[in-house]
Amino acid sequence: MIDYIIKKSLSDDKIIQIIYIKKEVITKRNIKVKEIYPEKIKAYCYLRKEIRYFKKENILSAKIIEDWR
Repeated sequence: MIDYIIKKSLSDDKIIQIIYIKKEVITKRNIKVKEIYPEKIKAYCYLRKEIRYFKKENILSAKIIEDWR
């Protein structure tokens, strides 16, 4: 299901919310996917206000954000 949401963000230019873990720290991020690679995704991160790379295996959950901001 997470892969589907990632692909939907890219194809429909949608913002998604992910729960992400890195070095035992869990964060909630709103992102817009720009490119999809086999092991990671390139996305604009609204928390950091820049393009970031996210490992797919570290995305714990994802959902499409309809009314963000």
